[in-house]
Amino acid sequence: MKNFEKINYQNTKVPKAKKAIQIAVLGSSSAIVSKKAYNMAFEVGQEIAKRKAITLTGGGLGVMEGALKGAKKQKGQTLAIVPWESKDKVNDYADFVVATGIGWSRNSINLNSCDGAIIIQGGAGTLNEATYGYMMKKPLVALTPSGGMAESLTDIYFDTRKTELVYGANSPKEAVKLIFKLINTKKKQKKQLSELDQELLHREEKQDWNIIMKGKKIRK
Repeated sequence: MKNFEKINYQNTKVPKAKKAIQIAVLGSSSAIVSKKAYNMAFEVGQEIAKRKAITLTGGGLGVMEGALKGAKKQKGQTLAIVPWESKDKVNDYADFVVATGIGWSRNSINLNSCDGAIIIQGGAGTLNEATYGYMMKKPLVALTPSGGMAESLTDIYFDTRKTELVYGANSPKEAVKLIFKLINTKKKQKKQLSELDQELLHREEKQDWNIIMKGKKIRK
């Protein structure tokens, strides 16, 4: 048996991991996905894989399946973040699965885990994801001809803060090219905290922040 007290792996020289860019593909589930949107998602997945990036989706069917399937067609790596407690409840094209067990609240994890997101068709769930991406200052590109939320969100800001413009693209190739351009531009900028992080930091730093607990005022 090895003497682990004498081994010093802490000083072992190992190349650091080179973090791959992770692109989230947001869009319609099988309940509302159109054939056009599925095919566009497939080609988006292919284009992401060609750039050696990871295709990230919610792991379901519809646009999510199309994007991961397209990526695997190009031998790309795929990541699924599913709402279930089991990693077995996922489509057939996910290399890696994160089983969150938190239901649709997992949408926030999808956006926290990506460098940028592409919107394809989509309904209410996609709108929820896109809104969260906006709050977290993630680059967003909508594949306009896919319809649905992608068409509705093209070239808009969600509110007067104008945090992130949702850029429109007319083809899968254009969408992927644009999202990489936006990500690279973002990396060159001084990192800014999201609205949520700014608010939390402000609360923590506020010296006279009072907490109300059981009717009593407690000074932090």
